[in-house]
Amino acid sequence: MREWLLFGGLAVLITVASLFAMTQVGLVRGVGQVVLTIELGVLLVGAGISGYICFRAQAKKWGAGLILVAALCALLIYFVWAGLPF
Repeated sequence: MREWLLFGGLAVLITVASLFAMTQVGLVRGVGQVVLTIELGVLLVGAGISGYICFRAQAKKWGAGLILVAALCALLIYFVWAGLPF
């Protein structure tokens, strides 16, 4: 149980640090973009695979919700690289 709390805290810390880095200029902003894109990509793949599994298991509401989360992650990745405001 404590490992999940540590993992969740680390994920929040990485997300906050990369969002802070994106407010900077130059190389720091680029590193923040790459780290946030990797994190959102992992979430995109995980939500997509879990959504597919839920659809196959006839849990359509859960599957639709997870596919929606995956679509939002893809949209956020676009916003990170296009420089549009969130």
